[in-house]
Amino acid sequence: MKNFLNILVISFVLLISCAKPTVVNIVLPDDDKLNCEKLENAVADAQEFRRKAIAVTGNTGKNQAAAILFWPALMMTYVNASEAIVAANERSVHLINIMQDKNCKKVDKVLAHIASTPRVQSLKDLSEAYKNLNELYKSGALTEDEFRKEKIQVLGQ
Repeated sequence: MKNFLNILVISFVLLISCAKPTVVNIVLPDDDKLNCEKLENAVADAQEFRRKAIAVTGNTGKNQAAAILFWPALMMTYVNASEAIVAANERSVHLINIMQDKNCKKVDKVLAHIASTPRVQSLKDLSEAYKNLNELYKSGALTEDEFRKEKIQVLGQ
């Protein structure tokens, strides 16, 4: 029984230690006191957390090892990464809203940069977006070139 408890505790520690990346706080107490430059830097920081969270969900050697040796840790990493991506996105939106309220000059540049980053979508969202795009193309509302361009954007390629 003692060995079972030891194994359970060690498994729990391994599970928690593998759950990366860091989930950012969406709202910080002094966000509204930041100037435009600091807001822009905070958005960049949030996007870096997002990038790191997306990176840990890939087909890496570490993930392959976790899948073989201790799959619950891999599952926790993916759950945590999903939470980190959502939190980083929500933090970016929060900060951009403050930038807009303060009439920051570079808010359009920040928005354009974020809009150009790859999106992490659910399969359902992706399927729906592609279906709508395909209907527009078939109806003649989009040319073949426009359809190809939009398809690449929808698929995040």
